[in-house]
Amino acid sequence: MIAGVIVPGSGYGPQAPLLNLAGEALTDLDAAKEIITWTVPKGLLDIGPEPFVRAHVSAALHRLTNAAPNVQPVIIAKSLGTYAAGLAAERQLPAIWLTPLLNDNAVAEAITLNPAPALLVGGTHDRTWVPDAAGRTGKKVLTIEGANHALRPHGPLSAYTDALAAVGMEMEKFLSQLV
Repeated sequence: MIAGVIVPGSGYGPQAPLLNLAGEALTDLDAAKEIITWTVPKGLLDIGPEPFVRAHVSAALHRLTNAAPNVQPVIIAKSLGTYAAGLAAERQLPAIWLTPLLNDNAVAEAITLNPAPALLVGGTHDRTWVPDAAGRTGKKVLTIEGANHALRPHGPLSAYTDALAAVGMEMEKFLSQLV
């Protein structure tokens, strides 16, 4: 049985579309979930966010495994939350990385070194999405053409709903394979 830890971005909380879809996918699998909420301190990005993210994700993993000791935790993180990649690699946890900060070599390297399966999702109009780095991880990659950091493609709203559907289906498939 799997259980998910949903990790927000800096200004992208668990109620936002991508993380909400992840939560729904977990619910459909009857998987437990631990949802992190946070207030990002001003200046965090200037001093290095990895310890902040690690502390929150470690605490969530602790709560999750105490409540359900025999589950396989899966990290599902957006943007800032992808600084949990080092922790995931250390614990060999599967993960879904939504708009991972692949422009940060430490994040890209941690994802690459983790032997557990992962799904990386990014958009071609997102400066933090580095397609070559995504490919070098050896993980499953979904690229949304024309999408920004929120995975919203330019154009009509239907382009956005199509992108959300594609991401939702990939997350559902990925999580089902872990069960």
